[in-house]
Amino acid sequence: MRSSRSSVSRALGPAALAALLLIPGTAAPAGASGAADSPSLPGMPTTVADGRPCTAGSAKKSAQVPWAQSFLGIDRAWGLSRGAGVKVAVIGTGADLRRVPALDGRVTGGPDVVAGGTVRDDCVGYGTFLAGIVAGGQQQGLEAAGVAPEAEVIAVRATDRHGATTPQALTKGIRAATRTGARIVLVALSVPSAPKELKDAVLAAQKAGALVVAPASAREWESGAGGSQAEKGPAYPAALPGVLAVSSVGPGGKPEAPGTEKGRRSQPRLSAPGVSVVGPGPGGRGQFTGSGDAVAGAFVAGTAALVLSYHPRLTAEQVAHRLESTAYGAVGETPDPGIGLGIVDPVRALSAVLPEERPQPPSGTRRASAPAVPPLDPPEARNRALAVAGGAAGVAVLVAFLAFVLPRGRRRGWRAGRAGGPVTETG
Repeated sequence: MRSSRSSVSRALGPAALAALLLIPGTAAPAGASGAADSPSLPGMPTTVADGRPCTAGSAKKSAQVPWAQSFLGIDRAWGLSRGAGVKVAVIGTGADLRRVPALDGRVTGGPDVVAGGTVRDDCVGYGTFLAGIVAGGQQQGLEAAGVAPEAEVIAVRATDRHGATTPQALTKGIRAATRTGARIVLVALSVPSAPKELKDAVLAAQKAGALVVAPASAREWESGAGGSQAEKGPAYPAALPGVLAVSSVGPGGKPEAPGTEKGRRSQPRLSAPGVSVVGPGPGGRGQFTGSGDAVAGAFVAGTAALVLSYHPRLTAEQVAHRLESTAYGAVGETPDPGIGLGIVDPVRALSAVLPEERPQPPSGTRRASAPAVPPLDPPEARNRALAVAGGAAGVAVLVAFLAFVLPRGRRRGWRAGRAGGPVTETG
């Protein structure tokens, strides 16, 4: 056996052995332990208790690729679109526009409908975090970036200094966001009721051509404000007609276990990463981890910006339909209680040809029913499949090379053949 291995090594030679080393092996899953996000990053609050100081800047960063960014394949989506030319309004706690490099040139201050004036800061930090998820720029030495880094975000504040809101403040925030001309309105807040004024504001935004995205639950604000999580019922504006309600999933695309949801919650239409997500925060270059359905909504809003930039003629309803039809796990029209119609898939949302978009058959030709959109493999599985396929192809090419070239080389005594014609074998 040893002599056999030795003869193979001599036959291959250094160049062939080097070629073997270049053949890719099976790719490690994106969520493997070596690529996990740093657990030491501070958490991003959704509210700040009355009398407490504003959220301090983070002194910590993680150079690793955030799990959510890898899971959604956002870097592959950038090959088609980066969200240029699309305006996204984020209605929340404001944004720190002076001290966060990830937001430079990407986020502008919109109206502060509670205190008046224009947004320039963010005591809580949650609005800063969400704006970074939508369109944050990639900083030197860091892999984290927003979903649509060339989109424009307008930060609208509809809370008090501590992050609390009301249906009336939210109504004003939605109307202010609509006046900015934003094509996507992320309502990153939730309230327990929807008076007529709030319903009218949402309808006006939709009539103006905006896609309204909202968190499916209100639990972050109920717990942060000291409210009771035992209260059940719908969350608004997620429960209103035409609003794209979003729920959160954790690493691997797992929704919360049944029975663990607390507080007000509406049926989600889509889901996206919303657990231990890495993003920027107030006060400087440091990073935070944030969670919640509003974080998931930021991923959906960013994906919608990618789609609108790539397909600028789509209406808001068509964008929502594309996001839902191409979601990972989309197998029917009945939403799952945990993830809705599926997990948003930026790559497929950009590139898929939907059944209704295929060329129409000639008149009189019998047309088969449109096939359902099959679910995609998760990004990790797709990477492993491509790596295995590439490795198999490399092995096949190398085997063919060895079978054809080496025997002829030995017969020629490794002398070069004559140029311009076939090799003459001597005997």
